[in-house]
Amino acid sequence: MEFDFDFRRLVLLALLLGGFALLGGFQRPNVPTGGIHSSTHVNKAWSYCVVLFIAGAVSATLIEHTVGYMDPTNLRPGYIVLGLLMMTAAVFWLHTLKGSVKRQEKTVGVSASLVCVRACS
Repeated sequence: MEFDFDFRRLVLLALLLGGFALLGGFQRPNVPTGGIHSSTHVNKAWSYCVVLFIAGAVSATLIEHTVGYMDPTNLRPGYIVLGLLMMTAAVFWLHTLKGSVKRQEKTVGVSASLVCVRACS
């Protein structure tokens, strides 16, 4: 297995990482206090999502792997498929994580306003 830093592959890697950044992948979710999720666990899951996406992007773009001496076989198509699966899993995982945190924000906001209404009256 070796890395091929061809200009086209580097541009494709930059486009993939830029698209992930446009989707908000490199922004940590804001976890409100007092909810069911702790910020430590959410940040850990977010960092795993980012690592999974970057590893998938590198696998799909930069890795070149040939096996055999007499009739060498190129394993690059397998690395491309593996990279696409990893990137897809990371995007879905991140979307689910951010959706869960967003639902928690709404729940915490509603419960905080109810506590204020009860305490104020």
